[in-house]
Amino acid sequence: MEKLDKVLQPHYFFEKHNKEYFLKVKPDQKIALFLDYDGTLVPIQQNPAKCILSDSIKKQLQLLAHSNRCYLAILSGRSLPDIKKRVGIRKIYYGGNHGLDISGPDVRYTHPKAQLAKPVVKNVKHLLKKDTEHIKGAWLEDKKFTLSLHFRSVDKKEVLSVKKAFYKVVAQFFENGSLSIIKGKKVLELVPDLSWNKGVATLWILKQLKDKCLPIYIGDDRTDETAFRELFKRGITIRIGKSKKTSADYYLKGQWEVSRLLQQIQELIKTL
Repeated sequence: MEKLDKVLQPHYFFEKHNKEYFLKVKPDQKIALFLDYDGTLVPIQQNPAKCILSDSIKKQLQLLAHSNRCYLAILSGRSLPDIKKRVGIRKIYYGGNHGLDISGPDVRYTHPKAQLAKPVVKNVKHLLKKDTEHIKGAWLEDKKFTLSLHFRSVDKKEVLSVKKAFYKVVAQFFENGSLSIIKGKKVLELVPDLSWNKGVATLWILKQLKDKCLPIYIGDDRTDETAFRELFKRGITIRIGKSKKTSADYYLKGQWEVSRLLQQIQELIKTL
C-alpha cells in the first residue's frame, strides 16, 4: 500500500500495483481494526523486551479505541499479560499466544487444549536451556502455553547450532501429534497443534462484536498470514513490507508508516 498520502472523504485511498482502489465503509458498518504488535506497532528490536510502544502511537490507539465507530484488537505472539501491559489501553481486545488466550470487554477465553501444552512446554524449556545456554545471544521465552527460542542476537555462525538444538529437543515430544512449530523472524516457537491461529482468533473476536464491521488487519509476520487468508474478500488486509508470498491485499513500505495509517483511519472515522 504505497503512497498513503490522503483521505478522500467519505472513502479511503489505497494504491496497489499502480492502480487506485477506494474503500467504501457502509453507513451501518463500524471498523474492526486488528493489529499485530512487534514489527507493526513497534519496530523489531534485537531484544524483544525493549519493544516499547511510543507515546504517539499509544495516543492514536486510544483515540481509535474511544471512538464509537471503531473496535480495536491487538493480536500478538507474546503472552496475554505481556501484551496487555505493553499496550496498556483498557476496554479493547487482546489476543496473546497468537490468539490462544483472549480478553476483551466482557470476554475472557483460553483455548481448552492450550492448557494441555503447559507441562510439555516446561519440559522442553528445561532441555533446551541446557542445549543452548552456551550459545551467546540465544534465549528462551516461556509464554505459559507456548515457548519461543530467540536467536536474533546470535552470531551468524551459531544460528545453525541454535536451530539444530531446537529441532533435536522438540522431536522427542512430537510422537502424540500435540505440538507444532511456528517459524518467525529470528525465532522458533513451540505451540499446541490446534486448528487455531491469529486468523481463527480474528473471526472469533468479530463474532463477539455487537455491530456489523469492516475488519482491517495489519501485520508483518508469517503468523499474520493466517488472518490475511481468513479475511480474504471479507475485509482489508495490510502487510508491513512488500512480499510476493503474502496473502494481504495491500502493503506498507515499513513499520514507520503505521502511524500515518492510523491517523488516516482516524480521519476516515470522522467522516462516517
